[in-house]
Amino acid sequence: MLGILIGVASVIAMLALAEGAKESINKQLSSLGSNLLVVSPAYNRSGGVSREGTTRITIQDSYEAGRLPSVKYASGIVSGNVQAVYGNKNKSTRVEGAAPEYELIRSYQPETGRFFTEQETKQRERVALLGQTVAKELFGSEDPTGATVKINRVNFKVTGVLPTKGSGGWRDQDDIILIPINTAMYRLLGKQYVDQIYVQAKGAEYLESAQNEIMELLNKRHNISASRKDPAFEIRNMAEMQEAIQSTSRTLTWLLGSIAAISLLVGGIGIMNIMLVSVKERTREIGLRKAVGARSSDILYQFMIEAVIMTLTGGFAGIILGSLIALLMAVLAGWAVKVSVFSVLLAVFFSAATGLGFGIWPARQAAELNPIDALRYE
Repeated sequence: MLGILIGVASVIAMLALAEGAKESINKQLSSLGSNLLVVSPAYNRSGGVSREGTTRITIQDSYEAGRLPSVKYASGIVSGNVQAVYGNKNKSTRVEGAAPEYELIRSYQPETGRFFTEQETKQRERVALLGQTVAKELFGSEDPTGATVKINRVNFKVTGVLPTKGSGGWRDQDDIILIPINTAMYRLLGKQYVDQIYVQAKGAEYLESAQNEIMELLNKRHNISASRKDPAFEIRNMAEMQEAIQSTSRTLTWLLGSIAAISLLVGGIGIMNIMLVSVKERTREIGLRKAVGARSSDILYQFMIEAVIMTLTGGFAGIILGSLIALLMAVLAGWAVKVSVFSVLLAVFFSAATGLGFGIWPARQAAELNPIDALRYE
């Protein structure tokens, strides 16, 4: 029964970890936006060290990308680390400069206040939207809309608070300040080039054509040959990335499930051995029952039921133990876990199936005993 307990606990804990990771990743990717492409300079390797390509993306590139036939919206992005101060509170955070279209690309409709406008972007106005983490640390429960914060000693008026995006494995997506891209480039960060272009295609069916159009546009604008061996720009398709992650998650689930299946197999063999010993010890009892009229099928069902009860007992104990392990992983390691109804039902099914599969042989041996020989057994 211990083998069943360990096997089922492994199944529950591993599936909880796999499901939690998958849900967390899907949530993070969906928070980026739909039909999304991310364009950035390609990174070339020199002497084993990764270095950024010499071709840089300009803000004009992002404007031109937004006019392509397959593209719905496009926004250049610049980012940097800054110090935000309000009153006697300060916070080290990340600032991102973006175009007004970024609100629609990333589903960044403010929770309170408003997004910055095209006019504010053109005029390099000092306006900002705060992420949930920044707003909470600087203002607590107070609504910061309309307040003035200092970002790297420059005054910015807060126009709103961004919606919650959640924490990823690499960073807190709510630990951010969003400002107009022109303001970020020319007033705060002193950058002449954009770091990335976020592009939303008109639909999922336009993603491939949008990729081709963007690459053709950038190659043309930067006088780069289409036959160049190392591409100057990298375009990441978030839909393809999501599919790759889901595929990896499925493979990991199967791998972890196989390991748990081995534990169940070992547990099943243990149950079979226990039942064989039980048959030996109860041989006279079986003979007596048959002598007073019990059929072979009655004996068979009795031992099968006993085997299933043993495995189900171990299974339910394993479900509790596996759930506790998953909870500990969430609390101590901060991992995303999810114990689903499916995993519990799967554990119950495999527990019962193990009892039936490994209990059949001892049960048949008991059912086939000759009552006369059984009564003589010492």
